[in-house]
Amino acid sequence: MKNNIMPPLVLTIICVVVCGLLVLAYNATYVDNTGVMTDDMQTGCENIFGEGDYEILLDEADGKKIPVTFGEDGLNAVITDKENDRCVFEITQDGYSKGGIHILIGINSEGTVEGIYFLSIGETPGLGTKVQNEDFLSKFKGFGKDSDENSIDNITAATYSSKGMKAAVKKAVKLYDDHKEEIFNG
Repeated sequence: MKNNIMPPLVLTIICVVVCGLLVLAYNATYVDNTGVMTDDMQTGCENIFGEGDYEILLDEADGKKIPVTFGEDGLNAVITDKENDRCVFEITQDGYSKGGIHILIGINSEGTVEGIYFLSIGETPGLGTKVQNEDFLSKFKGFGKDSDENSIDNITAATYSSKGMKAAVKKAVKLYDDHKEEIFNG
């Protein structure tokens, strides 16, 4: 009976010790990067607006700092340059692929789109990825709350991706219009 009990008992003790060491190592090396501007986000903001003092708007919930999202699905963060009254919305939007469009949309002090920067794209290569083309993106420059997204033609063979881009831009402009005071005075 001793031969049947000892091997599983020894393995269980080894597993418990290794798990405990993993927990200790995790806790010792964990770095909370909530609200930290990544290099790609900084590059995107500078690509849209140029140099600035960009920071992610944070809120506090349950004693933790979390990015402000105004409860909006797909909005990951709001990045501000309060000195120049401009902001950038980090949005993940469905195109043909679920969550396939991950972009930064810069809104200037007039409340119109200044530029768009892709953090990543998971759309169909060669088709949906055409939404990254400058000739398509330039159609959004100056897009504001009174603009009609239907006035922007979809890209042939990339209808879902085009609609996803238009929805993301419309969302950013509406969020800016609805929450401008909170963004810059909060």
